[in-house]
Formats: sequence, C-alpha cells, structure tokens
Amino acid sequence: MGEAAATLVALLERHATAEAAQEGYVYLANGEAETERRSFAALHRRACAIAAWLTRLRLADRRVLLLLRDGLDFIDALMGCFSAGVIAVPAAVPRRNRSLGTLLAIARDAEVAAILTTGDVRADLKPAFADAAAGVAWLALETAEGDGEDWGGRRLPPDALAFLQYTSGSTGTPKGVMVSHANLMHNQAAIRHSMRLSRESRFVSWLPLFHDMGLIGTVMQPLYLGITCVLMPPVAFLQKPVRWLKAISTHRGTVSGGPNFAYDLVVDKTAPEQRGALDLGCWQVAFNGSEPVHAETIERFAAAFAPAGFRRRACYPCYGMAESTLFAAGATQGEEPAVVPRGVAPALVGCGRPAPGAGLVIVDPLSRRALPEGKTGEIWLSGASVAGGYYNRPEATAESFGARMAPGNEGPFLRTGDLGFLRDGQLFVTGRLKTLIIVRGRNHHPEDIEATAARANPLLAKSGGVALGIEEGRRAAVAIIHELTREGWRHADPASVSADIREAITAEHGLQVSRVLLIRPGSLPRTTSGKVRRAACRTLLENGGFDSMPAQAPA
Repeated sequence: MGEAAATLVALLERHATAEAAQEGYVYLANGEAETERRSFAALHRRACAIAAWLTRLRLADRRVLLLLRDGLDFIDALMGCFSAGVIAVPAAVPRRNRSLGTLLAIARDAEVAAILTTGDVRADLKPAFADAAAGVAWLALETAEGDGEDWGGRRLPPDALAFLQYTSGSTGTPKGVMVSHANLMHNQAAIRHSMRLSRESRFVSWLPLFHDMGLIGTVMQPLYLGITCVLMPPVAFLQKPVRWLKAISTHRGTVSGGPNFAYDLVVDKTAPEQRGALDLGCWQVAFNGSEPVHAETIERFAAAFAPAGFRRRACYPCYGMAESTLFAAGATQGEEPAVVPRGVAPALVGCGRPAPGAGLVIVDPLSRRALPEGKTGEIWLSGASVAGGYYNRPEATAESFGARMAPGNEGPFLRTGDLGFLRDGQLFVTGRLKTLIIVRGRNHHPEDIEATAARANPLLAKSGGVALGIEEGRRAAVAIIHELTREGWRHADPASVSADIREAITAEHGLQVSRVLLIRPGSLPRTTSGKVRRAACRTLLENGGFDSMPAQAPA
C-alpha cells in the first residue's frame, strides 16, 4: 500500500511502474459511454511533461489557478502542478452568462501568477479578467508538449504546500485553505481506514473535481490506493440522475456518493422500471456528506433501490470540511446508520466516529470548556489532517485554527463553526453556530425549521428551502424562502402553500413565521457542493432579488 510514500507524487511514480500501472481513471463525457481512459502510467508521463513545462516557465512555488472543465485534463494538470512544486488553486469554470465575481475574488486573494486552462476557456474568460488579473499569464494546457522524459523530478518535503482549497462560501466570503502534502496523505489514510477500502474497491463519481469532496475523496483516494475510478461530469448527473446509478451498476462500483440532495434527486427522478434494471448489490459505501444528512432521505433511498439490490447498511453518513482537508468523521462500513429521534424536530443521523488520528471534542463556545456526551456545543478538531490556515489571512487563521480550551489552554484546535453532540462515541451534527435562529430566548436550528417547511405541502421542492432569522419592528422573527416544484411554479396557490408552511412551523416549533417567499425552481443560491448560501439568500431577500410568487403576509 502507499503508507511509506511521502506524497501522492511519489505514489503515482510507484503505481506507474508496478502492478497498478494499468489502473487509473475512466471518463464518461455524457455520463454513459466511455470517452477517455488514463492509466497511472499514462498519467505519470503526462504529469511529468506538464511539470517540466511549468518549471521552464518558472512557476515552481507560485500559485496557479486551475481553470479546467471536469475531465481527465484536470487530473493531468493537478498532478503536473504537484510534481513541479506549483501551488494549485482549483476553481470552477463559470457557465456562460454567469457572474465572474467569485472567480475574480479567488484569483486576487490567491495572488495567482498564472491561469492554467484550455484555449477555448481562455478565449471566453480572458477579456473579463483584463483589469482584475493584469500581469497574470494565461496558459493553455494543450500547448504543454513533450513526453516528460526530460523531467528530472523534484522531491517535495511532506509539509510543502500542495494547493489552496477555496471554501464554498455558504456563510461568507470564500477563503483559501492551505493544504499540505502531509495533510493529504494523512487524510487519505483516514478515509481508507474508516471506509475499509482496499485494492478491490472501485470508485464511481459525478462530483465536481475542483471541490474537496470530488477532488480529495474521489480523485485522490483511488490514486492513493492504486485502483480504478469512473468519472462523469456533474451536468450529466443533474440532467439525468439515473446515469449515476447506471454507472455504478455497469462498472461494478463499490464506493460512490455525494451530498444529501443527490439521493433525494435520484429517487424523485427515477421510475420503478428504471430502478429494476439496475444491479446495485456491488455498492458497499454510499457516502453522504457536505450538507445535513436526513434520516428521511436514507429511508426513501434505501426503500426505492432495495429491488435493485441496494442494502441500507451501505449508507455511509460522514462529516468533514476543507479546513480538515476533507474527512473528519465517518460511520463504520457495513453498520446501519445511527438515528436519534428529536421530539418535534427531524431525527438526527449519526456521522460516525472521529477519523483515525483526529481529535474531536464538543466545546461550549463561550466558556471554551469541553462538554460531556449528549450535550450540544461547537465541534472542535485537531490532528494531522487539519490544514495550515487560510492563505494570507492571519487574523481569520488565528480565530479558526488557534482555538484553545479552558482551563488548561489545551490546543490548538480548529473551530468548525458547526454544532453537535457525541452519543456512544458517534458525532451528531445539529447545525451551524452562526445560523442559529433565536426567538424569545430560545435557540432554533434552521435545518429543523427547513425540514418542517419542506413537508408542509407536496408542491414544495425537497431540500429547497432556507429559514432565516430577521428583525421586524425590533423583534426577532423568522422568514422562509422556499423553492416550488415545477408543477408548483405553474399551478400553486401561493396563499394556500404559504398557509401550510406557517401552520406546520407553528405546530412543530411554536414559531410564528413573519415572511414566506415562494421562489422559482432551482433559484435558491447554492455552493458548488449543494449547500445553501445563507448569506446570499439574506442579501437577495433584503434587496428583493428573488424571482418569486406574490409575497404572502401572515394571516
């Protein structure tokens, strides 16, 4: 296995000359037919050629924005950067007619020396970068020639910075998390151990490659193990969700997953006859993370795909974030997910136990004292997977990565900003510290209110709402913004749907809803990993920026 190797670069070199040489990546450009394949031997050759090219351009130890569409070119470029000691900054290629604000902010914040992309993307985007990225070189990946034989190699120390992973910005401005090669190797070992993976494992993924779950969880882990990974672009899954499960069935995937919404989507968008044509008995780890894991989603998915051989015990809730490289806690493979009822609130799903080598404590955020099992507080993390902080942001780094517990000043810890509790050693995540809604002195988790709202009327989209604490007349109040289904957008009576939401939330939470906004399907601002962008929702609410049905005042 790869534990003795110091970096993924060293592992790739080993795989390229060993029995794993013919393993690697398979790409399904349309989500169905194989269009490209990259063995580890071929990947190594291409990475060496790119490394030699980047070195000639004197980009070693500098930051380079990777602006490549999901595909095997992205993996070539990433490993080329790693091999040359270039600090990669992965980012999403914006869709046409979309704002470049986030991308420009990342380029400025990271102080990139170059943008590594393709000729067609460069032609589309370079004019918009004219003022914001003056002096930044634009590099077309297809111009990196050679077979890599002239690359002498560069041995990087494990603590060298590998890349900047920009946070998805669900609650604020994205920040560049500094991830080292040692962080990556430690996290890969934790993923392998917790998911019980081996050389017999096989990955299938539709997740975006530039984002931590897709990048570290489903691109780097197969490289770490020296096994095959079958990839498709996210749009192929979103356009026709059954493609994801067809790929697992056809390619005999044992490991695959995504955010909670993906499991709801594939249930909603498949018919019984489509499910019956699948064979999902091979699927051993159906990981679910990046956003709150819902018990209802697990039950719906397991029931819908049981006829295809899917087993409920394959459901694998997990917890992590970019600041901890990726993986921080996960279930034990093969065990039934743990579910804890919570009175009127939705049941909580356990996200498993801390990863090997990770410290995880629940802390009162005010007193900074550790809390006993069963008590809810902020989740604090420590260990070798915790990244080195935020690039060029010393104050934010000290605040988030330098926490210490009272009374003995133990630490440092990473303050996650997430709330949760431990029960029988398992982590249960209850919400975000900064998004708590406080009304008349009582704390309410917005995720609980959102789940209640989604169940209030069948014309409301599942996992398509956000609850926000607002002030009206100097009093704390609650606003609900919720997507309608396509049918709902065409035929809903907004007064009736709004009334259903208000009644459900009053009955289950004892709260009066001040505002309800019913919005167009797919218009709720989300991050690339599917999380609701709460800060953006608040801004749009305040500025009247949503495309909505007529606003409904309380009855």
